[in-house]
Amino acid sequence: MSLDEVHRYRLECPYCGSNELEVVEVLHEIPFFGKVILSSMRCSRCGYRKSDVANLEFKPPARYELKVEGPEDLNVRVVRSSTATIQIPELGIEVKPGPIAEGFISNVEGVLHRVKRIVEQLLRDSESPEEAERAREVLHKIERALQGEFPFTLIIDDPYGNSFIAPKPSQQPRS
Repeated sequence: MSLDEVHRYRLECPYCGSNELEVVEVLHEIPFFGKVILSSMRCSRCGYRKSDVANLEFKPPARYELKVEGPEDLNVRVVRSSTATIQIPELGIEVKPGPIAEGFISNVEGVLHRVKRIVEQLLRDSESPEEAERAREVLHKIERALQGEFPFTLIIDDPYGNSFIAPKPSQQPRS
């Protein structure tokens, strides 16, 4: 497989058993991180989806922290493998990996949008007025963070070292 070459093939879907699960894989190189395989799966019959980022190099456990202090920091690149935990202490947020956890490549803004969708689901499923109020408070803070008006810390812990937060542009080495 050569760099950025797209490979597509079909497999049996683990949910519905049809042969409609399309798998797409791409070998990609991420600056400051290395070579990864980006993979996504989608079943056109039942809608099952999964994506992941797999590092092709052995790495020790890694912890990355980014102080997000303004709108420009929302553009910092984030790679989260399916084994990583995401924390935003100022929001009381911890997203742990599970059996259907997905890896992704995004930026800080994209991470906030993913967390926002989770909190919106928690609000819909809340069983008490207190839970609902807490979810609304977090959603309000996320909206402020998306505007660059709420400083926070993004932490990614990955026991396999397959995740990464790029340095802020002002912290990147100059060539």
